[in-house]
Amino acid sequence: MHAHTAPSSAAPRLAYSGVTVEFGATRALDEVSFAAAPGEIIGLLGHNGAGKSTLCNVTTGVIQASSGEFSIDGVPVSRKLTPRDASQLGITVIHQEPALAPNMTVLENLFLARKAPHRHERRRLASEALATVGADIALDMPVETLGLGERQLVDLARGLLAGEMKVLLLDEPTAALGKAETEALHALIRSFAARGVTVLYVSHRLPDILEVCTRIVALRGGRQVVDGPTADFTPAKLAAALVPNLRSLDLTHTAPGRPLVELTRAGKGGAVGTLGSAAEPLGGGAQAQQLDHAEAELVVRAGEVVGLFGMAGGGQFALAARLGGAAEPLPFRLDGAAVRFTSPARAIAHGVFFVPPDRDTEGLISSETALDNVMLPWYGRFGAGGWWVTSRSGASVYERARAGLDIHGPAADAEVSQFSGGNRQKHLLARWLYPVTPRVLILAQPTQGVDVGARLDIVEAVRAAAADGAAVIVASSESDEIASMCDRAVTVLGDELRAVPRSPQFNEDLLASLLTPAAAVRA
Repeated sequence: MHAHTAPSSAAPRLAYSGVTVEFGATRALDEVSFAAAPGEIIGLLGHNGAGKSTLCNVTTGVIQASSGEFSIDGVPVSRKLTPRDASQLGITVIHQEPALAPNMTVLENLFLARKAPHRHERRRLASEALATVGADIALDMPVETLGLGERQLVDLARGLLAGEMKVLLLDEPTAALGKAETEALHALIRSFAARGVTVLYVSHRLPDILEVCTRIVALRGGRQVVDGPTADFTPAKLAAALVPNLRSLDLTHTAPGRPLVELTRAGKGGAVGTLGSAAEPLGGGAQAQQLDHAEAELVVRAGEVVGLFGMAGGGQFALAARLGGAAEPLPFRLDGAAVRFTSPARAIAHGVFFVPPDRDTEGLISSETALDNVMLPWYGRFGAGGWWVTSRSGASVYERARAGLDIHGPAADAEVSQFSGGNRQKHLLARWLYPVTPRVLILAQPTQGVDVGARLDIVEAVRAAAADGAAVIVASSESDEIASMCDRAVTVLGDELRAVPRSPQFNEDLLASLLTPAAAVRA
């Protein structure tokens, strides 16, 4: 599986010895100790709050260890390490969203906050660094025009310009990448490792870890609980190590009820659900009549979870947003009535709740409390059961949501930004599950970037909503996300919808549906 062999060295390239980090009474890292040779690619795993980010922050000088130390090539690193010091030591970190200035050019970003040589020398060095990481990007291109994969390459090139790269830390680098971009990044990682760079790869995507890493280290509750060669692990074994009492998910339930969502083909040869254009407001006119007589192309019934699957950045996300009123209006039938939502507020008024994929920029308000983030859309309204939603009445609902989704972290009055990524994701889902019962719940990649345990909590909450009678739609580009929670799926290929029924090889069928040319199959 792995094409290279780690070079030998008298001293480990990177070694941690008893690294402990305490925040008040909380011990984020508890005597973590392991060493990595030059050329090793180590997958660093753990649930949200396990200590992965804390260890990376110690390594890059963002925070200081309370006790213990780490060394580079056998030389202990000062506890007063700063990010600039770490860069000079050959430590480079690439985050999920590269820290680049979007309004500046590639060249300007490469030398940002760094002493720049003469203009011609600067361009030569920049071109060499980009070539080394396999980036064919113009130096004068504004960074804001680049795709995520290209921005990651610019970030990597910037690390090379700082000097010899010895340690490369990757924080969820493939979370928003497609299959081809992920494979290209993995090839680049292997090329760095072949030159002796030690790679620490943080990811929640277990298949990526198994595919590219030579060794796996896992943290749980700040402690090191797993350390061994990748060949010794399977996804199931890793999941069990990360969450020892992992519950198995039972997708069986009662038969689905009446159709709640019906998307139709607008006339013979027309695009599915008139995906190409917005309709006029629906009432008793021609559009409503067209929907009444059109043949249903996608049906989602009460009590079932249906996946919308497709490529990264594919049409499944636009379709989900349009059904939820968050993009160009799309006519469809809701519980038999013709509707077309021109805003999320209109959709919400009909019990159709759309949960966007980006929890931090599109979903949550980071400066508001956890309680307000869950209850904000519902203040001044009647909640489930007919109660009037206020801060006081909402507090008990928040605690019920917290228990139901197994949310960990500070109290309800803490800013939601103080919670880990997985727990912030749970807050966003709680907003649309607990204060008001959804009629239709539309989710865009609800488990992206969360650990195995948090994923299972979210899946169970979604399945519970379906069991209570909601029609649930899950849009994703991850086949395992669809397979983990959906009764069946529909692959979205442009204007074509292709049905993928549940089967023992559901995950494989989903991937095959992207590759097999065929006419649309009725869903």
